[in-house]
Amino acid sequence: MEIFGIIIAVLLLLVLAATVAAVLRDGLGHNPPVNSHQAWSALDLPSTSYTLRIF
Repeated sequence: MEIFGIIIAVLLLLVLAATVAAVLRDGLGHNPPVNSHQAWSALDLPSTSYTLRIF
């Protein structure tokens, strides 16, 4: 029974180490800014809501 406890403890340590390594490699959650090259438009969206078009 003790062997299962040791296995679980080792797995938890491995998961913790992998999580810390992934966070550090990702830049602590830093995402580059999104650059928009086109002006925003609604494209082909209707000017009235769908429920109003049904009635």
